[in-house]
Amino acid sequence: MFRRYLSREIDQWIKAGLLDAGLGEVLLKDHDRRHTGFSLSGVLAVLAAILLGGAVIALVAANWEAIARPVRVLMILLLVIGGLAVATLAVRRGAYWVSEAALVFTLICYGAGVALVGQMYHISGDETAFMLLWTAGALLVSFAFSSAIAGVSAGLLGFGYLFAQPSLFGPGGSDALALSGFLSVFAVILLIAVAAWRSRSKLTGHLCALLLIGFIIWVIDETTDIDPGHVLAVIGAIAFGIGSIVPPSPAIAVERHGVVSAYGAVLFLGGLGFAQFDLSNPSLTVEMVLAGVILIASVAIIAIAGSENRLIRRAGYFAFACETVYVVEETLGSLLGSSGFLFIGGLVLAAIAFTVMKVEKRFKTGREDLS
Repeated sequence: MFRRYLSREIDQWIKAGLLDAGLGEVLLKDHDRRHTGFSLSGVLAVLAAILLGGAVIALVAANWEAIARPVRVLMILLLVIGGLAVATLAVRRGAYWVSEAALVFTLICYGAGVALVGQMYHISGDETAFMLLWTAGALLVSFAFSSAIAGVSAGLLGFGYLFAQPSLFGPGGSDALALSGFLSVFAVILLIAVAAWRSRSKLTGHLCALLLIGFIIWVIDETTDIDPGHVLAVIGAIAFGIGSIVPPSPAIAVERHGVVSAYGAVLFLGGLGFAQFDLSNPSLTVEMVLAGVILIASVAIIAIAGSENRLIRRAGYFAFACETVYVVEETLGSLLGSSGFLFIGGLVLAAIAFTVMKVEKRFKTGREDLS
């Protein structure tokens, strides 16, 4: 999909005289050489690895009692070593998706092996320790192979490790235990960031950023009485300001209207939404004032950076639509009843959709005029 888009853009540049035809062909060839791409066969290979890994583990677990302990451990080790060997051979042959599928199989076997061995030898531990070991294994594989899919796996397992923290959903432990939990989760986030950089995986980077946001919310909720929504809104406002409002400078090497600005917009609007959700028995005036702030912020964000970043536009549209429906529900919902609210809400969303279409056309026309 991206190659088709790049090819069309290069054709437009050639027609406009901005690029020579020969240089355009060189650029496409360089893209084909470096870009591994997204293919159905690759996705099917990864899905096959997941199913095979699950089948092997289910087979071993079903016959667990009939297999001697040393043989069990040896089987698990052979599965892990075999997966790594296939991945290594695939890397040497340039078979990217075969390597990634083999690494997925390896990580499934490793995680299941840790759990089964711990159960077999009655090793003391809990869900938190298990998720940490599994995440560490995924990080090690990602570093060794510069694997994007292992980095993504580490990011997803990192969420499992965060959610497994005892103080996240239950009563908090001692201060020492809480501090060790904070430090260990933060260390995992840093390692996932390194894995994202090493494998050049944008998805791993996004997972790392989301994990960091979850970590911040957790720390604020555990250590202070401050509403996390307020902190997220402040962080988002600062990030959006640096990415889109503050004039560019060599001291701040941030892409204009790029990922920093997009995350800032999402955090700012999301933080305001959290703060609105956590209001305790507010008056209608307070609710409408905060709703007005969110509506104005959504429009302002789109006006400042929406033409340059699709994610920012979508975040602004989504926030504006949700807030508009919320205002209708709070002001007219009790008077209209369920059917009336759904009817009015549908009309409002249809009007917003029509407006969004017009705005998108305006942005598209503006870009064509510039080119």
